[in-house]
Amino acid sequence: MNHTAARLFATLLHLLALCGLLGSLAPGTVRAKDADTPGDGHGAAVIEVKEAVFAQDLRVAPMPVPLPDTWSARALDNTGIGHYRARIELRTAPTEMWALCMLRLSDVHEIRLNGWLVSGSALDRLDPVTAGGYPTLQWISLPPHLLRVGVNHLELSVAHSSRGGLSTIVVGPADAMADHHLTGLRLSVMLPTWLNVAGAALAVVMLLIWWRRRSERLLGSFGALWVLIAASNIAHYNIATAASPLLVAAFFALQLLASATLCRTAMVLSGRPHPVALGILQISTAVLLAMAAYGWFTDSLEAVRAGSYPMMFTGMVLAMVPLWQETRRLPLPLPLRCALVAAVAVSMLAALHDYVYWRGLTSVMDTFWLPYALPVSLSIVGGVLIKRLVGALHQVEQLNADLERRVVERTQALQQANQAKTRFLTAASHDLRQPVVTIGLLIDLLREQVPIALRPMTDRVNEAVSSMEDLLKGLLDLSRLEAGTVRPRPQTVALQALFDAIATHEGETARRKGITLRFRPTRGAVVSDPVMLEQILRNLVSNAVRYTETGGVLVAARRRSETLHIEVWDTGLGIPEALQQTIFEEFVQIAGQRGARPVARHSDGSGDGSRGLGLGLSIVQRSAALLGHRLHLRSRLDRGSCFSVVVPRTPTPPKVPLGPESDPSPLRGLRLTVVEDEPAVQAAMRARLEAWGATVRTHDGLTPLRHHLAHLPRGHVGIDLLITDHRLRGATGVDVIRTVRHYGGPVPVLVVTGDTAPDDLALLAASGLQVLHKPFRADALLAAIMQALH
Repeated sequence: MNHTAARLFATLLHLLALCGLLGSLAPGTVRAKDADTPGDGHGAAVIEVKEAVFAQDLRVAPMPVPLPDTWSARALDNTGIGHYRARIELRTAPTEMWALCMLRLSDVHEIRLNGWLVSGSALDRLDPVTAGGYPTLQWISLPPHLLRVGVNHLELSVAHSSRGGLSTIVVGPADAMADHHLTGLRLSVMLPTWLNVAGAALAVVMLLIWWRRRSERLLGSFGALWVLIAASNIAHYNIATAASPLLVAAFFALQLLASATLCRTAMVLSGRPHPVALGILQISTAVLLAMAAYGWFTDSLEAVRAGSYPMMFTGMVLAMVPLWQETRRLPLPLPLRCALVAAVAVSMLAALHDYVYWRGLTSVMDTFWLPYALPVSLSIVGGVLIKRLVGALHQVEQLNADLERRVVERTQALQQANQAKTRFLTAASHDLRQPVVTIGLLIDLLREQVPIALRPMTDRVNEAVSSMEDLLKGLLDLSRLEAGTVRPRPQTVALQALFDAIATHEGETARRKGITLRFRPTRGAVVSDPVMLEQILRNLVSNAVRYTETGGVLVAARRRSETLHIEVWDTGLGIPEALQQTIFEEFVQIAGQRGARPVARHSDGSGDGSRGLGLGLSIVQRSAALLGHRLHLRSRLDRGSCFSVVVPRTPTPPKVPLGPESDPSPLRGLRLTVVEDEPAVQAAMRARLEAWGATVRTHDGLTPLRHHLAHLPRGHVGIDLLITDHRLRGATGVDVIRTVRHYGGPVPVLVVTGDTAPDDLALLAASGLQVLHKPFRADALLAAIMQALH
């Protein structure tokens, strides 16, 4: 239920309260017009008989009584049979249908007009104790031939279970009497009936709200109570029109259930419903229902009701205390609190009055107040509860709005933090790549020239440089995947060649740790991007070797239908199930030792630097998703883990081309121009390229290059290959390429960059140029040059 619907529902409750108020203010009797002169049958006036003679025993002389007559007011017993005689004088004989209308006439009666039976049946054969009825509104038709000019004798015998008496007798033409009867019917029967029907419908809506929101216990309990009360009030009018013992028993049962529901609701809302008290309530309700059934079978239901009502009333009064305490906790203004107090007071007063009236201690012209008062009182209480629900929903809406606002603010903060992290990593990795490139190129030259005795030392330096390169390449690979610049180029890949390359790269690390690294031979071939697949497997094997202290690592390919499962097994610490998704996040590492439960931590640059930055598995997951390869993980603590990549299988392995013979001067005779603003990188690249036999000219920016080109004839710049850094002071590699090609035509280009920003990577990927990412080693530089030249 939203805010608008709740307000509409509250408005309906207020309208119901207004209708109930009008009904309760309506008169309980209808006074017919007095007529001193009887009619002639045509447009005759209505006659109201206000006197009669009465006797409870026909053997005793009757006594005159005024009408309406209440037996208890004359110290008579309210139960039993009474006999009335009245006189109606007519000056002319009627020619149309006449009628008798009495607002209070027992539904068990015998009426004779001039000796003719016009309503009911003979009462002389009925038991005075069990034959009682209830005073109700009665309409009795009188055929015109039964009426005569002069005095007409009307004899009425009535049987009462309680509230003995008789109202005034109104007689006249049926047409003239219809309005009087209909008005009385509407006010005394139809109005309270429809008020309670409308209340029951609204109570059902409240029950439906509770059904959908079980936390609204107060609303649900009140709805159930209202349904039972409305049903009992509606049943009262059915009983009043047809007083069968079964209907009386049903009415009493509904009253019992309503009272028990009110008491149980009060116990639940008190917050401390004692089991013993609830048990006593259930047992008491069951006993009273059994007594009602016994009274129905033995014709003693009235005695059962007389003894039960005081108990029920006392229980309801006690139940009002916790109900009122619960309502006081609601944030209500003073007028609503006063309305609640008035509603409870009116309901209690109406219940007390109805009990006194039912016992026959008030006038026979009185009426039950509860059918009028309860819809008004319950609508007030229901309006308060709906207002509480509306307030709660409004508070929830505000909380949701605040939550959405906070989510937006946190999202923006996270985006800003992520952008700041990206900018930092981009700048830091770019600045780190420059010296790493320089060291890598120089160490390659140094290894070719140092004596054999110094080779172990240069090898250790080379390993340190390789470790730094791997860290920077991980950042680069992650940035390229985030930028969306990686485009898979699937083809047939022989797994054995891939295994051999990875074994060569990772074997030395495994030997130094004292563990075994085995690759099970295979003839399998798959369809994948060879570079990306090698990157996936290399990261998995490197990760397994890094986290395995004893035992070893096994790499194998297992055939499964149309796929091959490339599996990497290790005997490391294992990964708890709770962390098996976390490890695929960036900068997350597993920290722990055998026998202790491993935990995930974000890499902060401390700890064992040999375990990297925690990027390998994140790159594996993103690359596998980009290739459409499924990635599986199985792991047991202290037993190890198994990562597997599911790749489509192909039956035809590719032919492995024979590699060319090693040439110490592969760039002999080539004229290369290098544009690089980092002096150390520029010097290292020049030394490496000249060692390969090339003629190298270097420039530290776009301006010196333009000065040089300005002195050359257009179209003859003497450049076989242009190698330019992408990020230069005051220019970019694209500016350099555009300038050179403006002077010299379509010169081959190799762009060297250390940028990892997604926008820069996307721009370079869209350019179609040959790109080499820093850091790189001499073999990667040579391969990129050969690819750019061809």
